[in-house]
Amino acid sequence: MSAATNPTLFHSIQSFSIPYGTSEYHPLHHHPATVELLLVVAGTVHCKIDGQTYLAPAGTVLFIQAGSWHEQLYAASDMQSGYRLTFSAQIPKSYAELPPIIPISEIDSLNSLLMQLKQEQEHPRPDSNQMAHHLINSILLHVFRSANKQESFGYSNSEETIQEIKHYMEENYTKSLSLEELATRFEFNKYQLARLFKQVTGVSPLQYIISCRINTAKYLLCTSDSSVSKIASKIGYKSDTQFQAAFKKVVGVTPRQYRVNHK
Repeated sequence: MSAATNPTLFHSIQSFSIPYGTSEYHPLHHHPATVELLLVVAGTVHCKIDGQTYLAPAGTVLFIQAGSWHEQLYAASDMQSGYRLTFSAQIPKSYAELPPIIPISEIDSLNSLLMQLKQEQEHPRPDSNQMAHHLINSILLHVFRSANKQESFGYSNSEETIQEIKHYMEENYTKSLSLEELATRFEFNKYQLARLFKQVTGVSPLQYIISCRINTAKYLLCTSDSSVSKIASKIGYKSDTQFQAAFKKVVGVTPRQYRVNHK
């Protein structure tokens, strides 16, 4: 990734230091065209992004994608310090999939890059724009590498972990399982869980839950005389219409047609 192929149209960087006993609140807002990156050097920043609550402790980056609605709280119970970088750029898809909270493996190096960028902003030179491109790209690469390193370390037994999640789904598919609930139960970030699940299984968590329901429905249609309505309710659908639409989308025929064809 280079400045020539990935031009940054705008950037702004500030350091922040909020003393113990003082709180600061940034109300709900969004930036349609800019990404926000917050390096937390000390303290813990509370943030809600698109309705999901996150805690960013010291040594992590809070990465907020362009267009995300968010609000931030710097609590009075701790001293908070770090850097806040906002920028607009055509970032690669891999960066767009970064999770909101990223533990940084070499925080001193990232801190140094942000400090250099702030100095370029405060003391501009003829080539400061090119330097800013270079530094922002280096910052993004550093964050991306940290995210990948954390994921590799945490998911060394990824297939075994996903098998455990699949087993849980197979026993609880009648419930309204959400990605957030699964992520909390298995101590994952929901974005990382979705990406890892599809990487291992080839389908999303939601698609797998639907497959569990449809497979059970096919079994019941062939082995029981239960009505379509009762089967729909038994496997977790709230209405016949919802069940029949899901069944036909997956199988290609209605539940009644499937029963006739397989009995």
